[in-house]
Amino acid sequence: MPQTIQAQIDGLVSHLDRQRSTVFDVTVSSVDATLLLQGAVLERTQHAAVLKLAHSHASGAVRDELVILLESHQYDWAVVRWSVADVRAQPTRAAELISEASYGESVEVLRNQGGWSQIRQSDGYIGWISQHGLCPGAARYRDEATHVIAARWRPLVGLEGSQVGLLPWGIALPVLEFRDGLAFFMSPDGLPCTIEADALIQIEDRPAQTSAGVSEMLAQISQFIGVPYLWGGTTPYGFDCSGLAQAAYRWMGLPLPRDADQQAQQGTEVTRDALQAGDLLFWAVNRNNEQRTQNINHVSIALDGEQMIHANQYHWGVSIDRIAEVQSRYEVNDDPGLVAIRRLVE
Repeated sequence: MPQTIQAQIDGLVSHLDRQRSTVFDVTVSSVDATLLLQGAVLERTQHAAVLKLAHSHASGAVRDELVILLESHQYDWAVVRWSVADVRAQPTRAAELISEASYGESVEVLRNQGGWSQIRQSDGYIGWISQHGLCPGAARYRDEATHVIAARWRPLVGLEGSQVGLLPWGIALPVLEFRDGLAFFMSPDGLPCTIEADALIQIEDRPAQTSAGVSEMLAQISQFIGVPYLWGGTTPYGFDCSGLAQAAYRWMGLPLPRDADQQAQQGTEVTRDALQAGDLLFWAVNRNNEQRTQNINHVSIALDGEQMIHANQYHWGVSIDRIAEVQSRYEVNDDPGLVAIRRLVE
């Protein structure tokens, strides 16, 4: 009986994006004729669905030991204190790097385990981060931000005048004052820090969500040509394809989901003939050679009707390529290549 119910519970999550945006770790066992439910789910609706299924199949009592993470005693908010913190698939350094969290970013803490915290970021992504990289219970640091870093990176200088970090492009900071070429602010830990003032622009001076703003954004990200490709990377230390697209549009104040297939659901669809600068191009391979099921595995940003910028594993970095040349690389492997174009700014 437990195996049957376990199989049906596993079926509940077949439609969920469980690796990226939810938690559904449920195990079923039997103890003295009692059906035992253990593990964790993200929210109450998931918990209710599991209980309903268990009671409908159990011949005896059901013992519920499931934890609802959004309602647990460990649930909290925290702020990232490191310049860039790894977000991994499991609570170990050997696990896959699935994304990154950056300085001053607020995250939801779902649970803690062995020096790691399972967190949910503002884009909905869920993963594990070292607890050393967080300030537990800190306020929403970026809500008070006034300026943003426009240079690729700049040294973070602490109270004693020594460098304590290196902050990358796009980090928002709550500047208190400018003096002697420096911007003064408090770190997420509440410590006085400075950064070179000429690296900053005011948040309201970021590109507008217009075609002119798109041109400004593309000029900004062109400084990242040659930055290494990094699976899970979201900063100039290393980008993956969707990390670059997400960072580019965040610069314009437009939030995007984390992964390419999620980003392909945003904006409005346009045709190849109507392609213009700033459009996102989505690329796919055949997931199943017999059924020819397309699987989006890449995103790039159009520079014009013929060229694009992207973080890619062909050059192992950020590069500019001709769209037709990239299409030919897909076709060599009998893959569809370009399958969708989405416009975020009209």
